[in-house]
Amino acid sequence: MILRLFAQVLLATSLFQLFPADAGQIQEVARLPEAGPRRSMQIGTILSFLSSSLPESESKEVAPQKIHPLSVGVNIAAVSALVVDAGSGTVLFEKQADEPRSIGSMTKLMTALVFLQSKPDLQARASIQPEDVRVGGQQHVSVGDEVSVQDLILASLVSSDNSATMSLARLSGLSESDFIVRMNEVASELGMTRTTFTDPTGLSPENRSVTGDLVKMLRAALANGTIHSATEHVSASIQGVSKRIYPLENTDELMKTFLNEAPYHMVGGKTGYLPEAGYCLGVQIQKEGSGDLFIIVLGSDSKEGRVQDVKKLAVWAYETYAWNTKIEDIK
Repeated sequence: MILRLFAQVLLATSLFQLFPADAGQIQEVARLPEAGPRRSMQIGTILSFLSSSLPESESKEVAPQKIHPLSVGVNIAAVSALVVDAGSGTVLFEKQADEPRSIGSMTKLMTALVFLQSKPDLQARASIQPEDVRVGGQQHVSVGDEVSVQDLILASLVSSDNSATMSLARLSGLSESDFIVRMNEVASELGMTRTTFTDPTGLSPENRSVTGDLVKMLRAALANGTIHSATEHVSASIQGVSKRIYPLENTDELMKTFLNEAPYHMVGGKTGYLPEAGYCLGVQIQKEGSGDLFIIVLGSDSKEGRVQDVKKLAVWAYETYAWNTKIEDIK
């Protein structure tokens, strides 16, 4: 027995010298057996433990490779901008990306996320009430005319209807103040450490964020099927119980450009505007044979300016980088 214990300690000491990086594991293996029926670990078991390795991920994604190393970007009107490879999270372009700015109606993505956490019946009938009405922008659905909950989401996210957005906050069952608290809690859960929400619509200039946080919000929002489906509409129409038809046009003008035609595809996005914010836009774009991009522009000088900014950044990124989806593809 003494000889066996001596041999085990000697083996453990030798292994410690050979593999110092795993000292903690080897010290665990080399303990003397405690009293009782436990059997000491055999040499074969020790060697098997040391030679084992964790399985590799089946789908490792790597950053796109820059094929034009001298290209540093494009001139854009936006005050702040960020382009991120969706697969790897690699930043491909940034301009004053860490400057906190008002975000306007991009806020509505967070409102939709919080509202949908209540697991609403999207086909249930609902209406905009007088207390939901907010001045600013266009109200698309008449007060009191019942539509589906899903239609109110469409009005909020497609045509950026402030009153429809406030109706969602009310229908969540939370008071407005509690709903805003929850918006900030969800932001924190998503890792949006430099974001503050003070109202559900984006009418408050105190709804502020940075481009990196907005990528996190956009990623989470578009991962939700209901939000994704709403924001990819170029246009839509909804009908109230009054039989009145309410047409909706997407405020994201990129939906009608080449970036939503093969080989490109607009996954979704959201616009924002306030005098304090300028013209803002966040989108996810795909290109066949390449990766997905998240693009955020804040503080562009006009509606057309934010569209042109995103176009420039998307084309530049897809021309400057090449995508590989597996590590072995670039070995």
